[in-house]
Amino acid sequence: MLNIVANSYTLRIVILGIALLGVVSGVMGVFITLRKQSLIGDALSHAALPGIILAYIITENASLYVLIFGAFFAAVISIVLIESIKKYSIIKNDALLAIILSSMFGLGQVLLSIIRDTAGQDQARLKSFIFGQAAIMSLKDVFFLGIILSIILVVVLLFWRHLKLFIFDRSYYQSLGFSGFVINIIINALTILVVVSGIQSVGVILMSALLIAPGVTARLWSHKLSINVFLSALIGLLAGVLGTLLGTNISTGPVIVIFASVAVFVSILIAPKKGILWRLLNQSMHRYQIKKYHLLIHLFETDDITRLKKKEIIYFIKNGYIDTKDNNYVLTPKGFKKVFSIMVGDSR
Repeated sequence: MLNIVANSYTLRIVILGIALLGVVSGVMGVFITLRKQSLIGDALSHAALPGIILAYIITENASLYVLIFGAFFAAVISIVLIESIKKYSIIKNDALLAIILSSMFGLGQVLLSIIRDTAGQDQARLKSFIFGQAAIMSLKDVFFLGIILSIILVVVLLFWRHLKLFIFDRSYYQSLGFSGFVINIIINALTILVVVSGIQSVGVILMSALLIAPGVTARLWSHKLSINVFLSALIGLLAGVLGTLLGTNISTGPVIVIFASVAVFVSILIAPKKGILWRLLNQSMHRYQIKKYHLLIHLFETDDITRLKKKEIIYFIKNGYIDTKDNNYVLTPKGFKKVFSIMVGDSR
């Protein structure tokens, strides 16, 4: 595998571009996930398709820069529609995003059908934006992508405290005199930039998965925002690189998304405290603790020692859970702590 990378200039270029995209998609995915707007990336990526086709129809130019501009313009129109309808309508957010997603993607498919006989060789390039085609990425494209993604990282770092406060406590953030409207525009603009930057390599259908999967995975492993962002960026990077390496002979975008999705499912199983296996193990340990110390719990609740056998009393005294006071048995601070930990579900 390393020999293939070392001997292929094109593959190195593609890996570099996808790695950049994976990192920034992971970073933005955390903020989108925390805002409970996971579908926004899906809606914007699908909405980019008619913008790409319209940009080609108007300019008759299939270069990346023209098509990216069209995608950006369509995504901006979509986010304005979403925010406006959300503000003045009773339609729920998920239903609204689904409507925008399906209608814009349908419009894009209609426009593709209209230019089917006139686009010639450009037809294949325009269709490649649906599922992505990372193999056509050039060094010039990587530089262009790097500039956009660098801007996103710089803005995130500059507005880190604002983003953190706005996401976790919007009311408090606005009470400090900051504008929630402005920071909301910044988040939406960064999301649009990430989406339109990745549609060439991953495609409009799969871009949302690369945007959301790393953020969801990181959230399962930590509650701390900085760690979430780091883990999400790392997962996006690994998914992009591994997907590119193993997707050299097939469509790269779907393979990248598969790796990102595998990270989610593995984390659902094994992530500390939130993973399914972790919870099952914790429940089993908790039941064991209750069975082992149920007489200690009984003493805590009733002050009745009669149910404790002599060997159990000796065991609890030896381990410092019970002590004698005025010819009576009482729980020690260690005993109280043990009972309390069992009651709150601590299986240690």
